[in-house]
Amino acid sequence: MAFSYLTVQALGIVMKPKLIISCHADTGFRLHQLRRTGNGVVSGHLDNFAGVHAVMTAFFSGKMDSDRLRIELTYGEETDMEGAHGVLESLSPDDVVVVVDVTGTDTDRDITIEKCDSQEMLDFVRATLGGMSYALYQGCPDPIEKEDECDVYRERLENVFFLGIPCTGGDYNSGEVSIREASIAAASEAVIRFAAAFK
Repeated sequence: MAFSYLTVQALGIVMKPKLIISCHADTGFRLHQLRRTGNGVVSGHLDNFAGVHAVMTAFFSGKMDSDRLRIELTYGEETDMEGAHGVLESLSPDDVVVVVDVTGTDTDRDITIEKCDSQEMLDFVRATLGGMSYALYQGCPDPIEKEDECDVYRERLENVFFLGIPCTGGDYNSGEVSIREASIAAASEAVIRFAAAFK
């Protein structure tokens, strides 16, 4: 499913919505460790370096050549969401925002799609991620944190959802956790597919 031109009736012109990939690059940790523990698992302080790595891997793949794509590595998510508030001021109501971050949602799937409650976004995700291993939620099943950048973008936009990289082993806000490398790779592939729908 590709996003097409939308008519902005109030202005009498036709505009294309943009895809914004929002991924906070700040962290609550003063020191950072990462270990490859074997069996395709990494452990360490991964909030939200796992998300940044997934988005940058997608970008540097060379498969995201679109004049309707914008990547925002935001700041302040761990405190007041200041970076997301700044991005919000520059967006149009028809834009689509995908927030990429870690999640504590318990799943055996590679990635999660959370806070995806509009029918248009549900249809978009299903059409775009066909064949991938993902769990789709209209709400937020993450037991660790319910608030994220989606909440900021939803102040003015409807087309917003969360792409979660599942982690295990505790509270990702306060210590080390583990993530399957396959989940990071799947998040990258999902970002690439989302961007391809905006060509």
